[in-house]
This record gives sequence, structure tokens and C-alpha cells, in this order.
Amino acid sequence: MDNGNDKSVDEANREFYKALESGSINRMDAIWLHEDWVRCVHPGWDMVKGWSQVRETWDKIFQGKQKMRISPENVSVQTHGDVSWVTCTENITVVYEASFDTVQAVATNLFICKDGRWLMAHHHASSIPMVLPDAATDTIQ
Repeated sequence: MDNGNDKSVDEANREFYKALESGSINRMDAIWLHEDWVRCVHPGWDMVKGWSQVRETWDKIFQGKQKMRISPENVSVQTHGDVSWVTCTENITVVYEASFDTVQAVATNLFICKDGRWLMAHHHASSIPMVLPDAATDTIQ
């Protein structure tokens, strides 16, 4: 493990979430590798292959009228040479015009160091099912 690189990767990971919250395709462009072999899995979506298709999905998400706030927690960074991956829990709040939704997802973000910069090569997020408490009890009232 390389703590110097881990700090740089952690910053690149934070930039990814800032780009996502900003809704700016230009910011998203700046943090991804633009290669045919990159991959992305949004919660509930099929895997998307290649930068042009990955970019298209981000653009589609950003064209929605919702605003997002994502707070990663339990962030773990592992770096080996020019490859690093980050695992975390994403706390996501999506705000619409008259309502909001909150969801959690687990994510793995893979970064490759290219020309001294850590760039995203893979993002995979899966929703964590919410467990609602059972309203029924064995008590008779």
C-alpha cells in the first residue's frame, strides 16, 4: 500500500462525487479515462461499456431535473502500482421539484494512473435494499 498514492486516489474519488453532484458532463469528462474498455454500472442498470456509452449515461442522468447529494462513507482505498480501487457506501439523496428520495448504495471505483493523474476506469454501484420495520406486532389492543 502506498499512502502517498492513496491520498491522491482519495482526492480523485472525491472529485468524482463532486462531478456527480454538480451535474456537469464537463467535470465528469475530466475525471474519466476515455477508453473503449472502461465500464460503468449505475444502480439498477446493465453494465455500460466504452467511454462514449458511459458518457452518454452520465449525460442522460444530468439532463434530469433532479439534484443529487452523495456522501460517501466507509471509504477504503487500495493502491498497487498504477491501479487503485476505492470501496465505499454511498448515501444518496435525490431532490425533485416537490419531493426527495434517499437511498444507499455500495460502490467500487477503479482508478488508473495515467500521465501522473488518477482517472476513473470503472464505477460500479448497487443499491442496498431498505429493510422497513414490520408494523405488525403480536400485541392485541
